[in-house]
Amino acid sequence: MHPFPFEELQKILELHDTELQIDELIFQSTISYIEKIIGYPLEDHNYNEIQTVRDCKVYTNQDNITEMVNITDMTTKEKVPNCVIDGRKIMFIDPKLEGHVVFLNYNAGFLPLTLPADLKEAIIKLFLLKKKEFIKTQNHEDDYAFEIPTNLQQTLDIYRRKNY
Repeated sequence: MHPFPFEELQKILELHDTELQIDELIFQSTISYIEKIIGYPLEDHNYNEIQTVRDCKVYTNQDNITEMVNITDMTTKEKVPNCVIDGRKIMFIDPKLEGHVVFLNYNAGFLPLTLPADLKEAIIKLFLLKKKEFIKTQNHEDDYAFEIPTNLQQTLDIYRRKNY
C-alpha cells in the first residue's frame, strides 16, 4: 500500500473528475521523481541483509524500519530473541553475538500513518508544479522550464539517502 494514495490527493486538492487520468499520471510521475531524488522508495518493502555484529550492533541499509520480521544468527542458526532498534541501528543484548554474522529480515518504508507531514506537503506542492508544467506544455508556451523551489529541495534533502 502506498503511504500517500492518489485518492487522498484527489480529496485534498478537489481534483476534477474529467482530468483524473492525467492527474494520476502526473501524481505517479511526482512520486517517482521524489523517490529518485531521495534515493529509496517511499512504499513499505521487505528487505533481507547479512551483517556482521561489531560492538554488539549492526546498521541496516534501509531507513524507516516498520517491522523487524526476523533476525537469525548464521553461526548458530538460531533466532536472536532480544535486541533494541534505534533507527537504522540494531543493538544486541547478548554479548556472545559479537563477531557473528546475522541475517536480517525486516520491512522498511513509510505507511500512511508514518509518512512525515513535510514530505507529504512536498509531494502535494511538487504535484501542483508538475501539473502547471504539463498545462504550459499543452498550451505550447515557451516558458516552461521546470525547477524545484529551494524550500522543496531543502525538504527533500532531509530525506535524501547519504551515499558515503
